Amino acid sequence: MTPATPPPALTGGDAAAARHRRDLLVTGNGGRMLAETIGRPVLRARQTAQTYRAAVQDIENNRCNAPDSRWLRVQSAVCHQRARIAADEQALAIENNQPAQAARWSALATAYGRAGRHLAHTVPNAGAAVAMLTAAAIALEKTVLPLPAQAGLTEGTALLSNIPAFRIDTGRQALAAARTGDGPLGKAINGVEVELLLFACWAEGQHETGHHVARQAVRALDRARNAEEDPQALAAALHLAEQALDTAETITTRNDEEH
Repeated sequence: MTPATPPPALTGGDAAAARHRRDLLVTGNGGRMLAETIGRPVLRARQTAQTYRAAVQDIENNRCNAPDSRWLRVQSAVCHQRARIAADEQALAIENNQPAQAARWSALATAYGRAGRHLAHTVPNAGAAVAMLTAAAIALEKTVLPLPAQAGLTEGTALLSNIPAFRIDTGRQALAAARTGDGPLGKAINGVEVELLLFACWAEGQHETGHHVARQAVRALDRARNAEEDPQALAAALHLAEQALDTAETITTRNDEEH
């Protein structure tokens, strides 16, 4: 099989692109999907691998919803886009002096890049499609799924734990700017909300209290943004945001001590 179109080259990440993408979480369309991709990247990769495994079953069972060549091309583009996002996040982590997170993002970028290349080949028959989808699923699973104990690999070999994409210090800086009027209020609120959205994604399913307080603060910030003439609503929202950041710091500190 040969690639139908040359896959885009992944030559290195762009920290500025990662920062811009964070702004889109609250100002652009598709913010929720983007928050999941950045805030829960390991879960998203696992779900993608599961989708490809399910597609294999659809093909093998001759189901009417079995994927066609167009769907495979779209999935190849999706994987390459997520590889780019991961590479940009890696660059941002390096810029922020977070080598462990940078390594995790690098592994994820590599996995998505491989999956995207597998899916970019021409599809002469159903057997070829099955082979492509299986290879793409394996590329992701090798990186994000727990390995069986009998595999004999050391702990941490190419495996990812959840990647915390939020930064508490950045959230606190934006919170302080909102309170002191240092710069545009809307920009400061967006800055706080971005970090809380990413924290909420990270906390969902593992720290429900943290997830709840972060979502509560995000809703309050949304209301305050839409009613900037109400200082009471703004003060209440910023107070909730501070509580959520405190909770995030407590949880992440405890996690660091346990690991």
